[in-house]
Amino acid sequence: MDTPQLEHLQQLTDLCDRLEEMAGAATPEHPAAVLDEAAALWASIGGAADEALAGRYEALVARLRAGRGPEEDRSAPGTAEPAAPVDVLRATALPASAAEASAQSPAESGAGVSPPAGTEPVPAVDAPPAEALPPLSTEEHDAHVARLVEMLDAADQLLSATDLPDARARWSALRREWSAVVPRLALDEAATSRLSEIEFRIDAREAELKEARVRHQRENLERMLRLCDHLEKVARAEQLALRDAERAMREVRSALDAPGPMPTRQDQQAVIARLKAVQSAIFPRLQDLREADEWERWANAGVQESLIRRLEELRDGDDAAAIARQLRQVQEEWHKVRAVPREKGRDLWQRFKAVEAEVRAKCEDYFQHLAVERAENLRQKELLCEQAEALADSTDWIRTAETIKGFQAQWKLIGPVTPGHEKAVWERFRAACDRFFTRRKQDLVERKTVWTSNLQQKETICAQIEALAESTDWDQALADVKRLQAEWRTVGPVKRSRAEATLLRFRSACERFFDRYAHRNDQELLKVAELRRQTCEALEALLPAADSVAPALPPPDLAGSVFALRRQWEQGPPLPRTLGEGLQERYAAATGRLLDAYPEAFKGTDLDPEQNRARLEQLCRTVEALAGDDGPAEQLSPAAILAAQWREALAANTIGGRVDDDARLRQASEEVKRAQAAWRRVGPVPVAVAHELTERFQRACHRVMKQREARRRPGRS
Repeated sequence: MDTPQLEHLQQLTDLCDRLEEMAGAATPEHPAAVLDEAAALWASIGGAADEALAGRYEALVARLRAGRGPEEDRSAPGTAEPAAPVDVLRATALPASAAEASAQSPAESGAGVSPPAGTEPVPAVDAPPAEALPPLSTEEHDAHVARLVEMLDAADQLLSATDLPDARARWSALRREWSAVVPRLALDEAATSRLSEIEFRIDAREAELKEARVRHQRENLERMLRLCDHLEKVARAEQLALRDAERAMREVRSALDAPGPMPTRQDQQAVIARLKAVQSAIFPRLQDLREADEWERWANAGVQESLIRRLEELRDGDDAAAIARQLRQVQEEWHKVRAVPREKGRDLWQRFKAVEAEVRAKCEDYFQHLAVERAENLRQKELLCEQAEALADSTDWIRTAETIKGFQAQWKLIGPVTPGHEKAVWERFRAACDRFFTRRKQDLVERKTVWTSNLQQKETICAQIEALAESTDWDQALADVKRLQAEWRTVGPVKRSRAEATLLRFRSACERFFDRYAHRNDQELLKVAELRRQTCEALEALLPAADSVAPALPPPDLAGSVFALRRQWEQGPPLPRTLGEGLQERYAAATGRLLDAYPEAFKGTDLDPEQNRARLEQLCRTVEALAGDDGPAEQLSPAAILAAQWREALAANTIGGRVDDDARLRQASEEVKRAQAAWRRVGPVPVAVAHELTERFQRACHRVMKQREARRRPGRS
């Protein structure tokens, strides 16, 4: 821009500042003269103004002509007076640079926000015209109203325009015409509402455009930062492939050519600096990789030449199978060295394909045979698939598992199948096998759970039976053991490794209980024997010391202690000879020694030795009389003689008659038993006397029993 234009712009700016000061004054001085002077100046040099300066000037002129100051433009609290469409058109008609600058602040975001610096809101459209304006005729008024309606329609159409620069230019034209029409009209409420709606929609569109632009800049910055991170990682890699290096360089060049918009210039400069650093790091490595790739391609060309010669040698062979194997090896090696210089690649490839076709033709019969063989292998494997699928839902786990394992062994023995079917047939067979073994595994897991539960139940039963094995409540214990045995039979199986041990424990517990139950009487007898052994020990503890010379005084209440021990001895059933013989002799010996040591302590009691000896002698005489002993009759007491006669009479069923021998012997046998019972009830006597009387009593009892046995023998007279 040349110097005269700059001077004109400065003059116009000073004019707008002067008008703004005048509009801000409470009572402006000579407004009409100032406006006329401003109009003359603007008319002479207004062409040098830009859109923003022109909009500022027109807004100030309209405000001064309306006769309102800044305080009159503010709405009352709680109300919102719509802004003038002139201000809306001015803001929308800004150039692109000014609009972008204003978008960085919230000045245009909505109601309650002040306009940019250097601008003032225009008066409301319903403000009365200034008195300085000449009145309009009816035709002029109608024409202005019609033009106002047309401009509102045009504003509605521009709101939907997609070309924002064109829309801004058209808004500028409407704004200038609007400034000339609106101040001279009194707008109704409908027009005012419509203008407010247009202004609101314009603000919303500008806010959306601003938000979209900021979002696009932010997203582009994030994308470029991610690209820089990726490229820097590639540049730092120890092993870098040629393909990756070339791709990274292409991405760097593309990003540098079109970095796209970013929020700030600093962001853009930082991204570009990182991209150039990556480019500087990758470029020398890319050069080295390209050079190495050229050498590799040159070497591959020599390898391909040797492979072609190997194929040419195969054309003269006779073993089709060997030729086919070597052909496959050559093909695999060719695939590894397929990268060669471009100027040689096409020629080498054509030579290779030509020789390969000749070799394949030589092996055609072998390939056909191989195809038939592989088709048969495919059929066998499909048959195995069908058999495995048929067993996939089986629940006979052991036998089915062995069968499927046999299928798997057969599968390994079958050779390759027709190319293209390997994966499908293998996946089919594996799916069938996996289905069965998965089901078996799930069943095993479930069975393990059941086995664990069954093992716990059986161990509980074993513990209960083991506890009952020590019980002495035989009837209740027997019922409980039988109940637990029945419960054992209802419990399912357990794990095989634990089954034998658990069953052995159960049987051992049951056998122990029933063994004790079978010998429950022996157990009672053992308890009685133990009790009597303790009695003997207690009696022996009452004896005087063996080395005592002088007679010792008897222990206090010796008779009472002995009688208590006697009652303890008599508790329980009689013991068998194997258990009771030694204890009986020990008891008798202890008692006899007590009687010998302290005879005076037992005078007048059941343990008086003299009284007990008399009783034993009487029992001996009674049994001897029953045995028909020839001893003197006077040895028997009169009562014993009468009792014997009376018994004989009863046996013969007549008084004074002849006694039947069988009845007499039977009666004598009963009397012997009663005498034996009475003998056991007699208290102790001295040992020497007891031994003599016992032998005498037993001889007499033996004679009676012998006589009866003699009468029972067959063939007796």
